[in-house]
Amino acid sequence: MSLIADIKKGRAIKSYMVQLPRILAKDYGKSQYYTAHQVAKSIERSKLSTDYTPYAIAMFCEQPVFEDYYQELGETYDFETLRYQVADKHFQGNIHFTPATIAIAGSEFRESYFGGPPDECSFDSGCDGGGGD
Repeated sequence: MSLIADIKKGRAIKSYMVQLPRILAKDYGKSQYYTAHQVAKSIERSKLSTDYTPYAIAMFCEQPVFEDYYQELGETYDFETLRYQVADKHFQGNIHFTPATIAIAGSEFRESYFGGPPDECSFDSGCDGGGGD
């Protein structure tokens, strides 16, 4: 993968970490995990990069949900490889991260990078949820 592609992938994953926990909680309420359709729809609605959606689905869904979704689409991605890549960069190699730990890491990044308190609608502060897909 080229340096530019690596940078784009890193930015997309970082945006998923920082923005998706809040968006998913607002759209669907807090959940231990989400469906692949919920993650994909939230990415599309929020105009985040769709180029790396498999990473987001691997981050916010359980493995059987991920595998079923991509099998239905006729696409092949390795769940564990995607999670290892995210874990290596953001979770000290721990592939057992969850949407809740992603929300914490995203909130800490947002706070350190942009300053100020985390968003009012985060995984920890809660959102009652909204629509349903």
